[in-house]
Amino acid sequence: MGHRGAKALAPENTLASMRAAAAAGVTWVEFDVMLTGDGQPVLFHDDTLRRTTGAEGEMARTPLAVVRGLDATRHFTQKYSKAAGLRFRGQPECRVPSLEETAACLLELGLTPNVEIKPTKGLAVETAETALTRLRKLWPADRPAPLISSFERASLAAAKRVAPDWPRGLLAEEFPADWRQAMAELDCVSMHLYWRRTRRADVAAVKAAGYAFAVYTVNGVRAGRRLLDKGVDCLITDRPDLLVPALG
Repeated sequence: MGHRGAKALAPENTLASMRAAAAAGVTWVEFDVMLTGDGQPVLFHDDTLRRTTGAEGEMARTPLAVVRGLDATRHFTQKYSKAAGLRFRGQPECRVPSLEETAACLLELGLTPNVEIKPTKGLAVETAETALTRLRKLWPADRPAPLISSFERASLAAAKRVAPDWPRGLLAEEFPADWRQAMAELDCVSMHLYWRRTRRADVAAVKAAGYAFAVYTVNGVRAGRRLLDKGVDCLITDRPDLLVPALG
């Protein structure tokens, strides 16, 4: 599954990144959804605008009209490739996209989304309700249902109310001691864990209980092989161009 589209191949959480993921051969992409200052769902990861766009301010205080004009290539240019970043800079598909634009792009590319609800503080329920109410109107019933994931259990509870027929995944950095209770209460289908904290026994326990096990963010082929050997079902990666041909 591509992470934020394909984060190492194109600027994260942009339409360009979704296209890069599809070109690399994945059929699923993960991305983050949060609300603008005027309550509109967009693809974005951070509370503040600076890392990916270079702009000052907080997403939760910035209206959609401003956010939609922001070029989201800054982090990609600095971390991955200055030359590629310069080619991406200024392209319409490298602006911060709305949920509506993203859904249309995914449907065009034949991709199924893992929608991570990424709320700013205090907006866990509102972000899930707004994003999923909107996405349910956009996503055709004859396409595979989106997977809804979040670190915020309140967001997953809201997702269960708004989109009860769409599957849910519980995100965690450390394997939760109360995972059985949480997965049952939130009616989840999968556990999503940081890959370096993934133990064979935990994978086995989760799968024996009837759930799938996904790990993030795996960018090396050898690490991917070890995780698959542990029984992991899904590798979420910035580098589908490496993992798909080697492990697909």
